[in-house]
Amino acid sequence: MSEATPLKFMEVVNGLQKSAVARTAIELDIFSLIARGHDTVAGVARETECAEKGIRVLLDALTVLDLIAKHDDHYRLTRDSETFLDRQSPQYMGDCVEFLHSPFMQQAFLRFTDAVRRGGTAAGSEGTVAPDHPVWVDYARAMMPLALPQAETAAAFAGAPARVLDIAAGHGMFGVKVLERCPAARCTAVDWPNVLDYARQNATRAGVESRWTGVPGSVFDADFGAGYDCVLLANILHHFTREDCAAILRRMHAAMNAGGRLLIVEMAPNDDRVTPSAAAWFATMMLATTPSGDAYTKAEYAAMLRDAGFGPPEAHPVPGSARTVLVALK
Repeated sequence: MSEATPLKFMEVVNGLQKSAVARTAIELDIFSLIARGHDTVAGVARETECAEKGIRVLLDALTVLDLIAKHDDHYRLTRDSETFLDRQSPQYMGDCVEFLHSPFMQQAFLRFTDAVRRGGTAAGSEGTVAPDHPVWVDYARAMMPLALPQAETAAAFAGAPARVLDIAAGHGMFGVKVLERCPAARCTAVDWPNVLDYARQNATRAGVESRWTGVPGSVFDADFGAGYDCVLLANILHHFTREDCAAILRRMHAAMNAGGRLLIVEMAPNDDRVTPSAAAWFATMMLATTPSGDAYTKAEYAAMLRDAGFGPPEAHPVPGSARTVLVALK
């Protein structure tokens, strides 16, 4: 038996400090500066107008965190940071810090003990599922780069639909990616009005706005009609109880044509609820920020789909992501 050590616990409770280091690096655009050749303490300090001591400690801390690499007195980006943290990269995701460190998210986890006692968020009575919650605009803007591989993977299983329904569309890229693959398709996107404004901008940038329509409202009561060949439920079911999820799935079933495809994108842990780690950890986020959401297992989603009248789902992991695309037929 190995000797007991407090190192793992200390690594966990030091998460706040590590997160603060990453946030500061994003605020100072450190990764972009290194990408442009400012790869020494003096060079970065000059470009950021910061003290050399402060930059030295920051760059070495980022090296310890494996976000950059150091050789002699020069720093370079890792493959991951080059792809996701250089602001010039099309896959830049540094803006997700704005959402993950937002006052709402901080408050949710500062009161996590209360959430554990209650079995749901202590940060506001309805958390993120409150109608027209302002956090969703920030989420849509900040998390879009992270969602693109999910959207591309889901679109690959959409078939050749004529009509697509994108529920809780957010940034709109799930529907947009289907429209890009299917030139004859039309998409109806449902979300809160302020979020739809941003999704419409993305549809316009992608050149598909003429085939994209926004319908404001909730998944529970928006009037989006029927006759859909493909329905997208991306990152939405985890916000609700199993009973609410069942009601949503029955509503989707009623809106679909026979043989239509339902695409669910979710963090779906295994039955043990602790693997894979990222999907399992997502239950923590739901406990902190929603009154009754959860990270449901693949088996639980299969049962919900069966009860709503769908066939058994096929599970497809999203490359480079902790999410899974579940494909079920009506």
